[in-house]
Amino acid sequence: MGSGSKGPYGYSGSGNGSQPYAPTYHVVGEALEKDKTDPDIYDPRKGYFHNPTATSLADAVDENNRVVLDNNRQDGTITYVLDENGNIIIGKRVNPNHPEKNKRAPHPTLIGGKDPQVRCAGMISFHKGKIFSVNNDSGHFRPNQKSMEKVYNALRKLYENNPKVFDKGFRWR
Repeated sequence: MGSGSKGPYGYSGSGNGSQPYAPTYHVVGEALEKDKTDPDIYDPRKGYFHNPTATSLADAVDENNRVVLDNNRQDGTITYVLDENGNIIIGKRVNPNHPEKNKRAPHPTLIGGKDPQVRCAGMISFHKGKIFSVNNDSGHFRPNQKSMEKVYNALRKLYENNPKVFDKGFRWR
């Protein structure tokens, strides 16, 4: 399950577990309230900034069947959301409002706006540009484990169109 309890994106207190299963998820109240205190994350007039690296996973596949983001083959773990239309949007933790490399850029910034909603969110891992694993670890949306089926369906469509974009050891956590 997505615990949302790790690193600068984690939140304490009760309700640290996943939200009840739902068709879509809003940012949990505790995370939204924290973000509203940080003008580099949330503007009261516009909401969350839109992450400049946010890209459709399908559009990030190059001619060599590798996922490329910001002109770099992906290796390691980055954020993703499954938007309301069933598209997997990936992005690095880049905050255009602050030049520090470690400035927060949480999952809602992949959508942006005052009330970003997703069908699921978490982390996606790559090995040499190939999709290796995906989970539902998002402290901002805390999607229920059952929502992973929606992600699996989106990944199955991608696999049907291009099985070579998946690592031989591909697994879901």
